[in-house]
Amino acid sequence: MRRWLAWPMGAALLFGAWLVTLATPTADADEAPFVVPAALGEEARGRSITVTVTDVRLAEHVSAGAWAGEGVWLVVDLDAAAAREEDRTALGGASLAIGERTYRASERPPSLFQQPLLVGIPREGSLAFELPPDAVDEQAVLRLSGDWETRLDSLIELPLDLADLDPVDSVELTETGWARP
Repeated sequence: MRRWLAWPMGAALLFGAWLVTLATPTADADEAPFVVPAALGEEARGRSITVTVTDVRLAEHVSAGAWAGEGVWLVVDLDAAAAREEDRTALGGASLAIGERTYRASERPPSLFQQPLLVGIPREGSLAFELPPDAVDEQAVLRLSGDWETRLDSLIELPLDLADLDPVDSVELTETGWARP
């Protein structure tokens, strides 16, 4: 090989290696969830669940039957059903990501969180997320799934702008029951 050709060939090989590193997936990409984008009022279908988020509200006081809580609450009203099978299908994963922080749906009030679902028969209910006061001006992503573990499974994601929501004084969580068409 000619001496003058060695430098351009070496540079081309380095450039090719750099392109390969850009195209190589990260270490956890082989187990990443399959994201299903959702929009308010529209049905989103994952592998195991089908969800329609009908309303999102911020409140200072939340109640559900005899339970009540004060603070900053994000209340999500939704309809959910099993997509393919009923055996052990529930709304098992419900979280809200705000920046680097993730908040799990509260288990204190009675809600649709972790409730069993049936195929083709949606259940309606609410999810409640207790948030710190400084989080209400942020962008957030609501993440819903059939199980808390989402590796290699579908993950329904609904982007939310919490700053666009008008806070209300009090919200009653929707009683978990059968959805009305």
